[in-house]
Amino acid sequence: MLGLGPSGKPDALFDLAAPTSFDGAARRSAVQLLVPVPSASDALATARIAVRGNGGSVAYLAGVSWTDQLPPLIQTMLVRAFENSGRVRAVGKPGESLAIDDQVIVDIRAFELDVTGAPTARVALGVKLLDDRSGKVRTSRVFEVSRPAASDRPKDAIAAIDEAATAAVAEVVVWTAGAL
Repeated sequence: MLGLGPSGKPDALFDLAAPTSFDGAARRSAVQLLVPVPSASDALATARIAVRGNGGSVAYLAGVSWTDQLPPLIQTMLVRAFENSGRVRAVGKPGESLAIDDQVIVDIRAFELDVTGAPTARVALGVKLLDDRSGKVRTSRVFEVSRPAASDRPKDAIAAIDEAATAAVAEVVVWTAGAL
């Protein structure tokens, strides 16, 4: 399979772009959100770029990685997306001294190139909107987005994963804004 190989120091680092376009839920909320570091399985809680094969096997693209471990990278992407949307008064990470109204709790369930058929980027995020004062979950939803990749080569795989991630995060922002 092209692009797969042993782990080692990556030749190239790739970042994820936060969405700047959001369809729906145009109203602005006065809440302040906290985005903790998302949870993820050990296979995804890495800077390596996952490739899902037959039988549920996980390999990694050779010579490339994300600019950070995936959970904090997704956390930063979400914070920037909420800021880009203008849908909430403020959003931040733990330790930024915001008076928090709600938390956006994320579980990264898939973030990979799936090569069990035609190469396809898959991103799945389980999201809970948690009332910070009561500790009760207001609502929850799983966001799943797939995008075809031109090939399993790193450049094509990363472009498809970035596109799927951008779409999934934009959906999270719109859904959250609508739920507040």
